[in-house]
Amino acid sequence: MKKLLLSAILLASSLFANGNRFHDFAKVSYSEPIYEYVYDNEPQKECRDVRKKVRVYDDSYSRNENLGIDTLIGVATGAVIGSQIGKGNGRVAAQIVGGLLGGKVAHEIRDYDSTANANYEYITKTECYTSYKRIKRKMITGYKNHFVYKGEDLYKVTKRPKKRIKITHSISY
Repeated sequence: MKKLLLSAILLASSLFANGNRFHDFAKVSYSEPIYEYVYDNEPQKECRDVRKKVRVYDDSYSRNENLGIDTLIGVATGAVIGSQIGKGNGRVAAQIVGGLLGGKVAHEIRDYDSTANANYEYITKTECYTSYKRIKRKMITGYKNHFVYKGEDLYKVTKRPKKRIKITHSISY
């Protein structure tokens, strides 16, 4: 008898344990998508034809790195001019600096003359690079599910459109 009474009390308490809460369902009249704009950078490959000046090397052309008579004449001329500038020990330094500058100027003049007759041609080369274009996209972020419950127009936002909405009522005393 005690076991039967204990079982009945346990069964009755489990039935009414969730007695202050109940659920109802409302049919969704329509679902409206919620949009949000998202910006993305989309890579795009762009290629252009570029015209470049290129030096054509002739087999007969070779750069002359040797000291020539023109360089020696430049050194001597620079030393003579340098000796006119300085006095005392400064005169020796001025001769050395003048000789070095004269030799360099004469050597560069010779190199300029030899490259002045060099041939150049233009070639067209395709150069490609990646650029990014900003794209605006319209994305669905959720749905506004509209329904009528007890005469009131309501809505609930969800990730997917729903056919019915679960409504939970709580009773407190």
